[in-house]
Amino acid sequence: MILEIAWNQIPYSTILIIVTSIGLNLVSQVAVRLLVDVEEARRVAREAKAFRKELLDAIKKGDKAKEEKLRKKEKSIQQMELKSSNQRLKATFIFIIPFWFIYIFISSLIGPTTTVAVSPLPLPFIGDKLQLFWWYLITSFAFATIITKLVGTSIE
Repeated sequence: MILEIAWNQIPYSTILIIVTSIGLNLVSQVAVRLLVDVEEARRVAREAKAFRKELLDAIKKGDKAKEEKLRKKEKSIQQMELKSSNQRLKATFIFIIPFWFIYIFISSLIGPTTTVAVSPLPLPFIGDKLQLFWWYLITSFAFATIITKLVGTSIE
């Protein structure tokens, strides 16, 4: 029954990609929630933001002693940020291959060059007829922020 639907025609292809985008974003963010210490990542982000503000203030005021003191701390802040971002990357790397298989499967249903959505305004370099890749990219970005906030994996 699922293959009887004309997946390569609008609106079926449009809806399929939206649902896929939401599903993949949801799976990805749940994985982040399970694999990453989100509270620690938030703490590191707050600390790094406060550090940058303090360093910028010292530079603006011309306080060389404070700037020098903060520059010595800069490397440890960068290492904390790197460690935090590496945790998020682990979740990404775990799912990258399965996500590619899903993309290939959907591409075989729809066709990589089939128009799946029409933009009311032409987009630069893309035009108004959106193929699978562009429509997935747009919908993924559109739902990522919402899902990140719903699942509670937002760093801010």
